[in-house]
Amino acid sequence: MGKKIEHEGIIESIDGSHIQVKILQSSACSSCQMKSMCATAESQEKLIDIYTPLSKDYSVGERVKACGTLTMGRNAVLLAFVLPLALIVISVLCGLYVFNLSEQLTIVSVLVALAIYYLIIHSLRSRLSKQFSFWIEKIENKY
Repeated sequence: MGKKIEHEGIIESIDGSHIQVKILQSSACSSCQMKSMCATAESQEKLIDIYTPLSKDYSVGERVKACGTLTMGRNAVLLAFVLPLALIVISVLCGLYVFNLSEQLTIVSVLVALAIYYLIIHSLRSRLSKQFSFWIEKIENKY
């Protein structure tokens, strides 16, 4: 399965087999002693949707771990950042040098290419949601 990515969080809601877990996503420097003096330290709350047939074993307000795989994280970065950037670069190069378009038409072609890319991603969301699914684990008390 690969290495795990874990985020501790609190269960916000349970609806059938759907559990929403609130995690605090923080920057790497958020644990720094000097974060109160630094303007770059940031953190924000995120909700993660988890679907599990074991939802009856959990309760709202319970502290849990939302887990995913490292591969899942890499694939998300690839789809969200790397492929769109490559599409932009290829569209600009093709527009300017292959098709000899003006800069304005090249910009329009880049925007059209990105719109098509995101429409494809949107149409594949049900398939992608299966590939990018988290699971939940209980946090064991160590008293």
